[in-house]
Amino acid sequence: MTGGLGLTLFAALGAALILGAVAHRLRLPPMFGYIVAGLVVGPFTPGVVADRERVLELADIGVALLMFSIGLRFSLRELASVGRLVLIGAPIQVAITMALGTVAALLLGRELVESLFVGAIVSICSSVVLVKVAGESVLETLLSGRIALGWSIVQDLITVVLVVVLSALAVESPSPLLDALRSTAIALGFVAVVVLLGSRVYTALLERVARLGSRELFIVAVALIAIGTAYSASALGVSVALGAFIAGLALAESDLAASVLGEVVPLRELFATVFFVSIGILLQPSAVLTGWPIILLLLALIIAGKWLPIFGIVTAAGHRPAVAARAAGLIAQSGEFSFVLATAGLSVGAIDPETFSLAMEATVFSILLAGPVFYGSGRLADALERRASRVPERLEDLHPPRRHAVVLGYGRVGRQIGRMLESRSFPWMAVDVDFPLVRRSRGAGAPVIYGDAGTPSILDAAGIADARLLIIAHPDAMAARQAVAHARRSNPRIEIVARSHSEADEAELRRLGVARVVIAERQVG
Repeated sequence: MTGGLGLTLFAALGAALILGAVAHRLRLPPMFGYIVAGLVVGPFTPGVVADRERVLELADIGVALLMFSIGLRFSLRELASVGRLVLIGAPIQVAITMALGTVAALLLGRELVESLFVGAIVSICSSVVLVKVAGESVLETLLSGRIALGWSIVQDLITVVLVVVLSALAVESPSPLLDALRSTAIALGFVAVVVLLGSRVYTALLERVARLGSRELFIVAVALIAIGTAYSASALGVSVALGAFIAGLALAESDLAASVLGEVVPLRELFATVFFVSIGILLQPSAVLTGWPIILLLLALIIAGKWLPIFGIVTAAGHRPAVAARAAGLIAQSGEFSFVLATAGLSVGAIDPETFSLAMEATVFSILLAGPVFYGSGRLADALERRASRVPERLEDLHPPRRHAVVLGYGRVGRQIGRMLESRSFPWMAVDVDFPLVRRSRGAGAPVIYGDAGTPSILDAAGIADARLLIIAHPDAMAARQAVAHARRSNPRIEIVARSHSEADEAELRRLGVARVVIAERQVG
């Protein structure tokens, strides 16, 4: 039985919840359970069948929100630090892997254009899988993570060119080179416009909405920017993922970036789950049983055909072998862009349905193996570091502990606390949800960021993991409890002082591990 949108979403999320929980209990990534959930609700197993096209449309929203959030936390300065390596290295790696895939397909008896499509499919990695496997902190802080993310961004641009050129070859376009140059120019022009103008326009829009004091309207504005930019990019022939990433990048230097991230994370996680369910829907068990030798060959090309060239290129660029191994381990997979290429080939008749199915099976298995490959690459990197007697690459190497105070609430009490900390030369950062107050305070030189103090991403932006002290000066009891819970998870040794307005709130905060709770009325009495 095939369901409409409501039943499709219910079946997809229900299966994802159950099987994701099973995967978690088995100490496997929940992503594994989501993919299996897609298989369960897909057209190749009995029972309720999710509408495949609707799931794929919802998955595109997940890709957009995920890449938008990554763009928010990835600055242009960090991208520039690995720019030359990825701009040169990514095209070389794609050419090498694509050549290997093309030769393999030719040896299997495929036509030249179909073989070129197969080579392209195995040469491109998935930005979404990269983020889910590594985690955002790795992509932000480790050199290997920044290289991998930059590499995947360049591959997004290459994908645009490959789709145009290979489709033109399949339909015998009179000027494939001209078509490729036109598409590349459009993609680069779109990136330039969004980064240069979007940083002003988007920031101005969000500032106006923030002044209204409505969180609901702020969330709507954030979703409008993320999804609107992504689909504007799609209309121009640029990938949804790249468009959304550039929109986030345009806002990355804004004072509102941390608050925007806090609002988009719940939506991102929901739709990203649907993306992995959509990958499982593509899985055909019967095709695995009959075509497993070819699937294994394509899988080897996806993993080893990327890993070895990337390791060699990054090492040749002068980076430590451990950094090269971790970066290669992150990129040695495929995902949504391989699906885009395969669909393009199928639509122009260059790829037959059997080849499409086998390529998608190999892509799905590369996603399932992405975690183990990254873990194994990390173990290899540690071994290389020990052999070279070097200190392992860790988060602290790039972001040393600041040992500061985080002050939640910058009203009358928070400002007094800030002045006291400054008088004692104690570094601090404050968080407040009043946008005009934050703007005035920042103009006066105070280190205050805008956002809801109970949101984990806002606390992370304030450096809660590196803080020595958390001071809760605002009166919001619920936000205080959320902040304490996240602070304890991120930094078990942090000292916490909280303001409270009732004995019941005091008892709850003490239960959560707050060392000292101050009740204003009691102090006055």
